[in-house]
Amino acid sequence: MAIESIDNVLEALVLSGGSKIDWQEGESRSVDDGQWSIGNCPDHETFDGHLYPAVVDRMQGLTIAVGDQAELLVMFDPVTRRIEGMKVWDMDSCGTLLTLMFWPGLESARKLVIETMNQWQQAIDNGWFDGI
Repeated sequence: MAIESIDNVLEALVLSGGSKIDWQEGESRSVDDGQWSIGNCPDHETFDGHLYPAVVDRMQGLTIAVGDQAELLVMFDPVTRRIEGMKVWDMDSCGTLLTLMFWPGLESARKLVIETMNQWQQAIDNGWFDGI
């Protein structure tokens, strides 16, 4: 199996009916499953000490809505088009729930997001936050 580049992922998103969101400065709105956008990677420190500083500085992120409460952040180098890692982002708590320093492929990544969110909700339902 060939290694997926960011171009392969974008093609798969478009072919599956996903639509690109072009954000305006200061804009907020709801997004639907499969919608995506590209911007500067908001979390450069993930790669400190793992990649050359020049690569870290130019890193970009592809954000994909998965369901109605999670986002998949695909972190990539726009020059080499290589995917360097991914994060699962909970939109309710505005926090990172899972970080991988590799790319498991788009389908596996979507499954990881869904399962991570299921486990996160189960922890909340089980009272993990009670008393905090």
